[in-house]
Amino acid sequence: MLFRNIFALALASVAFANPLEKRQGTNTNPAILATLDALADKVNVIIPAIQILQDSHQANDTSVGAQITQLVTAFNTSATALSGIAPSTGSNTTAPTNNDVAVDLGNSLSKVTSGLSALTPAIVPSIATFLAELDTPVAATVNAFNKSAPAQSSAFVHILMLDARQFFADEDMTQTLTALGF
Repeated sequence: MLFRNIFALALASVAFANPLEKRQGTNTNPAILATLDALADKVNVIIPAIQILQDSHQANDTSVGAQITQLVTAFNTSATALSGIAPSTGSNTTAPTNNDVAVDLGNSLSKVTSGLSALTPAIVPSIATFLAELDTPVAATVNAFNKSAPAQSSAFVHILMLDARQFFADEDMTQTLTALGF
């Protein structure tokens, strides 16, 4: 009996000394969306610049490499920012909704895949190396999103990326594929 009382007292003291942190206690979708909007702003400048380089026959290792470096920085910045955001309870009614944050990330990923898909080694000899460099920060961003966004949002991004999956597979961007759940 004494052992049970001491055990109960010890258990209670541990519980009060280390209170459980609430997981997904608040809706952090606004912070998530702000981070993804900043990423979208970068993607919306960089990808058209790459397409202009290609259309004007100026796409090469140097010109495209500089743009890819900017994409790497943008995704690294987003991954870091998302990692600092507490997991969200999300909302299906209060803006930004769970779908809003998912669509924002999905749009950026779609633009990257469509914007880079026409680049071949004949045009940019180092494209495989550039995409390998981009794989890690894109995957880190998706992983950080998966941790901070509501679960429904991560599942929706997975659905949005069903078509883009082929690009990631063709370009051997395995970390991104894994982060997206493929």
